[in-house]
Amino acid sequence: MALLIDSLLSDSISKLLEIVIFVAQTTANFKPELGQLQNTLKRITPIIQEVVKLNRKLDRTESESQMFKEEIQEAEKLVRKCLKIKRNLVKKFTHSLKLKDVNNKLLRFFQLEVQAVQSRDIKQALVEFNDVHEKLDSLSMNVRDLGQTFSSNSMSISYGRDQTGQCELDRGSLGWQVPNLPSGIVAFDEPLKKLKDKILADDDDTDEGFDYGSVVVVAAAGGCGKTTLVTKLCYDPDIQEKFGEKIFFVTVSETPNFMVIVNNLFNPITFDQPIPFQSDEDAKHKLGNFLQDKISSPVLIVLDDVWSDSFIEYFQPKIKGCKILVTSRTAFPKYDVFNFDPLSDEDATTLFLRSAFTESKKRPRAVIDDGLVYQMVKRCKNHPLTLSVVGSSLYGRDESAWKSMLKSLSHGSSVLDMNLRVRERLERSFNILDEEFKEYFLDFGLFPEDQRIPASALLDMWVHLYDHDDEGSQTFDKIVGLSFRHLVNLMATGLRKDSDATFNYCDRQFVKQHDLLRELAIHLSSKVPISQRKRLIINAREADLPASVIQVQEPIQARILSISTGESFSSRWCNMKVPNAEVMVLNLMSKTYTLPHFLKDMQKLKVINVTNYGLYPTEIENIHLLGCLSNLSRIRLERVSVSSFSTSVLALGNLQKVSFLMCKIGNAFENLSYENLNVWPRLVEIEMDYCQDLVEFPVTLCSSVYLKTLSITNCNEMYVLPNELGNLINLETLRLRSCTKVEKLPESVTGLEKLSVIDISDCLSLQELPEEMGKLQGLRTIYMKGCTGIYELPSSVRDLCHTQVVCNEEISYQWVELDNVEISLVEEDRLETFMRII
Repeated sequence: MALLIDSLLSDSISKLLEIVIFVAQTTANFKPELGQLQNTLKRITPIIQEVVKLNRKLDRTESESQMFKEEIQEAEKLVRKCLKIKRNLVKKFTHSLKLKDVNNKLLRFFQLEVQAVQSRDIKQALVEFNDVHEKLDSLSMNVRDLGQTFSSNSMSISYGRDQTGQCELDRGSLGWQVPNLPSGIVAFDEPLKKLKDKILADDDDTDEGFDYGSVVVVAAAGGCGKTTLVTKLCYDPDIQEKFGEKIFFVTVSETPNFMVIVNNLFNPITFDQPIPFQSDEDAKHKLGNFLQDKISSPVLIVLDDVWSDSFIEYFQPKIKGCKILVTSRTAFPKYDVFNFDPLSDEDATTLFLRSAFTESKKRPRAVIDDGLVYQMVKRCKNHPLTLSVVGSSLYGRDESAWKSMLKSLSHGSSVLDMNLRVRERLERSFNILDEEFKEYFLDFGLFPEDQRIPASALLDMWVHLYDHDDEGSQTFDKIVGLSFRHLVNLMATGLRKDSDATFNYCDRQFVKQHDLLRELAIHLSSKVPISQRKRLIINAREADLPASVIQVQEPIQARILSISTGESFSSRWCNMKVPNAEVMVLNLMSKTYTLPHFLKDMQKLKVINVTNYGLYPTEIENIHLLGCLSNLSRIRLERVSVSSFSTSVLALGNLQKVSFLMCKIGNAFENLSYENLNVWPRLVEIEMDYCQDLVEFPVTLCSSVYLKTLSITNCNEMYVLPNELGNLINLETLRLRSCTKVEKLPESVTGLEKLSVIDISDCLSLQELPEEMGKLQGLRTIYMKGCTGIYELPSSVRDLCHTQVVCNEEISYQWVELDNVEISLVEEDRLETFMRII
């Protein structure tokens, strides 16, 4: 960044430092980012002040430093915004990235003391040789009345003037030409229209100068057709009418050389003498002069295949009406992001047909059944590159070749194995990740294809594997990071409202990964022999495990084990030895299931996740095996049926969290003798969701005295909570959301001194609160939206202290006269509530 620093800039940086310190002391959020920015500002501020003194001796105008001063002012606005962000996780993530970006800009320019001292020395040299500098400046550019020549060594670009005096661009003498439009392109009609609307939108309300809103980022995974989309946009008649010859198309790539790229603009003939730029800053300066002085607005600059948002900063011309269109695999949050969704079924079929058949769609040699075409498109997952590659490989082939290809794809063969081009394109997105994010990405291969993954399931694993916090902030932060890189999709159906009671950031969040990316994760995890893999991912599509696994005799060193089985799996397990496994994921679909017998030898196992993806709960026949795992800390069961827990399972001494999701466990805690049994002595969290056969909360679980969080949600048959609930003396959070038959809370809960949060939202049958509710002096939040059965509050609620009540307007009238509570109104969507309950 070529800057000249004046006193106003010095004042701006000093003011920014003061605000950073204030915000860092005021809010608990953004502590690391604000701390880094504060340290950077403290170290460069005194150096800037010295440079200012020298800079006054140079005759510089304020406009020369205006760009950097504006960025400092934008940084100030950003820091102020951070003060207002409380619970919005997406905003927390995006603003933390922006804070890091501000710090990185300062570091890149100054490189702390080294570059700052160099800048000071340069200023001293400029003071001594100012006259020489002015003479050199006079030679930099020569303006003619009838024609202008922008030259550097052998490069020469000529301009004429039209009758109005405006420069006429000789576009043919410049590089950055729009590539030819591919033949047979699928008509991306809907995304093309939406993207065109963004580009054609006027920015009349913005001042002249660079605006982050003038940058549009088309973001999608590799091979999804981003380049094709923006190329077609450049040839659109409406775009051509507005921008004409002033469309500049730049292919950036993973490791761009900016000086080479700018040289290709001014000097498109590769065998000509290259321009001797002194540095990237010199190239940026010349590019900025060219765009500002020689090109009239409007201008469209297309930066294709950008891997880092720092590269976009080179293109910040102060031209009103300039649009910068970027394609990237990453959704850069500080810009306007256009998420390019996968092809529709119709467009996917069209693309495949044009690849597999002639332009006239005549099928060579043999007639291919439409049903076979449909199945092939489905196996290609609507992925443009895969459709083109597979379609081209079948061009001119007869039906037997088609059926052979379909059989291969249907029985586990991957397009990644069949075509190196597809694999290399997708692997590029993985290779640029740092080592930490590579591990997170590979973990998504543990789950089945075409399934949404609960973020809480990832949390259970990552708390152990990567030392994440139990609140889920780190886990959700990494998921969002992968989502911005288009390596996973954070599903909209998983979004929750700010008014919802949540005990971790991952609650009710869901993630999905494109099947090709999942296959990539499995492929990358499988590059070494089975016995040496860190993640052993087994897909058993038939009745038995794959032969490649059965044949392994030596111990397998995997830390993470995932086994996926189908409806026909026989539960015949081989003598597998996985002594070092710490996390185990079992994905199943059969009506009955037997846990692998080698489980009892996996004594290092800490986390087990058993999920049934079939329609009805799977009966687990030997759940008692879990009782052999003395180090087990987390159990997650989803859509399974457990008839009874053995005393060995209930005695697990290191278990900290257990989750039952859509499970049948109504009788699992009955008909056993619990005398002298300390049930799950270190348990801190119980989660029960949509357990429809649960009628009464098991009394025996009330002996887990270290329990902090008890979450029983959407259990519509449960009508009573035992009085023994009062034994949970360490309970901090009690959630009973949408337990529609619960009529009252036991009076014993008023003795829970540590209870901080109660969620009874949509408990439609609840008729009253405990009489001694006011004893809960530690109670900070009550969620009770939709509690329409409560007509009168107990008088003791006047004794509550600093309590927030989150409710809808109908409930709020009962609390409005109390000065000791704060009411937060939420709008109730009755249809949404009804659909969730049923």
